[in-house]
Formats: sequence, C-alpha cells, structure tokens
Amino acid sequence: MLYFAYGSNMNHKQMRKRCPSSTFISEAYIEGYKFVYDGYSKNWHGPVANIIISNKDILWGGLFEINRDNLAALDCYEGYPKTYNRKMINVTDINGKIVNALIYIRSKPEDIGQPSEKYRNIVVKGASDCGIVDDYIKKYLL
Repeated sequence: MLYFAYGSNMNHKQMRKRCPSSTFISEAYIEGYKFVYDGYSKNWHGPVANIIISNKDILWGGLFEINRDNLAALDCYEGYPKTYNRKMINVTDINGKIVNALIYIRSKPEDIGQPSEKYRNIVVKGASDCGIVDDYIKKYLL
C-alpha cells in the first residue's frame, strides 16, 4: 500500500522509528490542497500538520510503501479515527505517474497557528529528506 506523508512523517528517521519496514519511494504532490499547521497537539505543544482544500495550491510530500503493520502504527500515531481520518487520494510522483495513496486529514480543520520549533524542525528535515525544493519549504513549512 502507498502512503503519502506531508507533515512530520516525511522525516525519514521518524518513519523508520514508527514504521520500520516502510520504504521511501519518492517525492510526490497532490493538486488542490494546501499545507497548514492547525489544531493543538499535547505531544508537540502546538499546532501540527494538516491540509485544507485550496484550488490554487499544490501539496508536496513523500510517497512511502507501507504494510498492514505500518498502517496500524500510523493509525495509532495519527489518532485515527478521532483526530485524523484516512482517505485514498490520487498522488503524482516525481516521474509524473499518478498513483492512489493513503493520506491522513484532520477530521475537522481547526485554527491555524504556529507549531513548536521542535515540531517545525522535524517537518522541515523531513521535507529535505524527501527532496522537496527549498522554495516550497520556505513558503509553507517555515
């Protein structure tokens, strides 16, 4: 199964810890969505990654191959189904191939805010791990 990460799970070190048998495939994107930090996480002491519909934006992230054990782990870390819902969505990989991948989206978008420095650093490092360009990182993740 393919999984599209757009927040802290882009961070390869974090994904190896959470889902040891997952495999990073490539950077990828979804049209019509925008990255935001919203809600509040007690673990991260502030807002965390989410996406909202935005026809003029493109959401970049990392495409991973996961198995059922990884899915169970991600469900736990993402607070599924209470905090985030799962959805299958069309994702375009770096070679232009469209694939169907799992994504987590907050059940109800919440107030947008600034994340903790620690969380932001994990997300930014993850974007770099996935090969996402600096312009995107500066515009959306910092």
